[in-house]
Amino acid sequence: MKKGIIGFLVSAFCMSLLTGGGAAAANTPSDVPATSNLTSSDEGVSAFTSTFSDEELQMLQVLQFDDYRHMTIAEFQNKVWKMTDTPEYSELLSCLSKDETLYALRDSDETAAFIYYVLEPLTKEKWQSHTYSGAASSDFPAGQDNAILEYTYTLTILNADKVKVKDYCDTRVNVRDAMNSMMLNRMKEQLRSEEFMLAELKTFVDGILPYFQTPDLTVDIEYAYFPLSAAEENRQGAGSDTDADQEQRTTPNGTESDYQSLLTLKTPDYQDMSLADFNAALLAWADKDYERMERIDEDDRYNDFKVSLSDAERSFVEWTVFLSGHENAQAVRSAYTGEQENDPWYDQYLPMRFGASDGRSGYCSLYYQFSWHIADKSAVTVGERDRQISGMMKTVQDFWNETDTEELLKMSKADIVEKLQEIMGAYSTSNITITTSENYVGFENIK
Repeated sequence: MKKGIIGFLVSAFCMSLLTGGGAAAANTPSDVPATSNLTSSDEGVSAFTSTFSDEELQMLQVLQFDDYRHMTIAEFQNKVWKMTDTPEYSELLSCLSKDETLYALRDSDETAAFIYYVLEPLTKEKWQSHTYSGAASSDFPAGQDNAILEYTYTLTILNADKVKVKDYCDTRVNVRDAMNSMMLNRMKEQLRSEEFMLAELKTFVDGILPYFQTPDLTVDIEYAYFPLSAAEENRQGAGSDTDADQEQRTTPNGTESDYQSLLTLKTPDYQDMSLADFNAALLAWADKDYERMERIDEDDRYNDFKVSLSDAERSFVEWTVFLSGHENAQAVRSAYTGEQENDPWYDQYLPMRFGASDGRSGYCSLYYQFSWHIADKSAVTVGERDRQISGMMKTVQDFWNETDTEELLKMSKADIVEKLQEIMGAYSTSNITITTSENYVGFENIK
């Protein structure tokens, strides 16, 4: 179990509000619908009517055939080329290629999207390849200091008689959305490291290309990454567990002495102790030397142990001390503020899954946050708590890893929430209640 090092290459698009580290896309935002789902905007109508006559608008609209998305590219090209082989059309299309106002509307207006994402790239002189560009950024408050991913992707048509216009458009949108997703839910130590992010990008791009390419349509992706600036790091406050989890390591590694002192709490019968007694002992140990607790906590958070530990000792640190530490943190906060003690919580990202459903390639990702409630810590043993929480998390991981990707791609967020709640209910007892809700689950399936 790793705390602070995410275990997947991209997470759900809707989780930026939960984690504070989402992505804001530029140029080709991920929330823009497919070309076929756009409508003519007021701004677009105004731009077209101020630039073109009614006759010229009609000339453009007749090229957007009712069934063009289901044509092969060759069929679409031949029909367009036959209709536009006139001096009037040549002049009109030449004006379109130079109109920056209309080009800026390509992600919000149906006609502009058709022109710049379908008509121009598929019917230009060198139509075999077309390069699109995009950018995505982290969404910390000071936007000018955010990490930025800039990318281009080139679609190359190898067989226009076999690729449908719809498949070409879907590939363009899917590649764009996949690249934008790379900036979602990133921790600050990741965003600071150009080396780390470039390695992540290479792994990610190598992983998605086989699902987007076909023998008849290839994709080539290039990118540049600009790390989170020092100014932005200093601007972010540390007011929550999530913020703390996102900071870079600030203490040295735990020493042999640190671990020897902590492991005195790992008595032969510690699993049979009540949580009330064990948590009190852990709190007393931490109070004697807070800095050693910090060193061990960061070893665990970043999976950065320099001291050799047995499997049992490692489990004690990673599960027992970690969970009791969260419970103690809520108890101390309650004592300090005088407010009711909140339930401890933890969140987890699961690896992205690639696959296909109904003949279409896709991928899905999952993030979830859960809390656990223990009404009477004197009635629950350390072993019981550890078994229920760790068992629940392992079962969630098994569900995610062992379910066919095709099935996952057919599931909705509501289905996933229901499954998580079912698993958590199975591991809840009369003394321990494990819960999540729709607001704390991020599930995205792109196909």
